[in-house]
Amino acid sequence: PIPSQFPVLMDSFNSSATLFGGFQPIPDVKNNNDVQELGKFAVAEYKAEYKKEHPGEAALLFAEVVEAQSQVVAGTNYKLLIKALEAGYLRHYKAL
Repeated sequence: PIPSQFPVLMDSFNSSATLFGGFQPIPDVKNNNDVQELGKFAVAEYKAEYKKEHPGEAALLFAEVVEAQSQVVAGTNYKLLIKALEAGYLRHYKAL
């Protein structure tokens, strides 16, 4: 079976108040095309790596990003909570 988390994970998905330079929630992610495209990209990258190690096995199918946070430092970092289909079931995955 496919692991329940992407290769690059966060220890927690913290949506509480953050300090300067910390992660901030991104509003209305379901209607944010940039965030949804980023989620599709994360799943596609995961699938490519997974298929190398598990040829012939079913991979994840992207459904949507349901929650996202961003952090502006020397660039922008993102935390995503992604809904994807695995073996006929919708599951949630965290990606950084």
